[in-house]
Amino acid sequence: MGNQLTEIAPNTPFLPSFQSLHVVVIGLDSAGKTALLYRLKLREFVETIPTKGFNMEITRSAENQGVPLLVLANKQDLDGAMSASEVEKVLAIHELSSSTLHHTQGCSALDGQGLQPGLEKLYEMIVKRKKMLRHSKKKR
Repeated sequence: MGNQLTEIAPNTPFLPSFQSLHVVVIGLDSAGKTALLYRLKLREFVETIPTKGFNMEITRSAENQGVPLLVLANKQDLDGAMSASEVEKVLAIHELSSSTLHHTQGCSALDGQGLQPGLEKLYEMIVKRKKMLRHSKKKR
């Protein structure tokens, strides 16, 4: 699933309205990806049915090095949900390249809790990455 973040969350005050950002949303079956996108777009929970999409292998290839990563640990409203730090461990986030900015945020598509802080952190990481890239180009 992919879309432009500024189209999904058009009323988000921390995103400049002139800037278009592309994001990729991936996750396990029934993880709540579609529900999260509806929560962002409509600012309310929408009961969804399983979405049939495409599977894609995510690799640790050179082309993905340094791309900011936001992991949303959804369904925090459920008893027994893995915490954000547990999700981080299972996904081995610590094994990413040191140049990869990342943040894991607990959230709930049901009530929207945690989405705003997660998106704000993603935006901060994108801005930081752009500055780092500009700085490295000036050094050359």
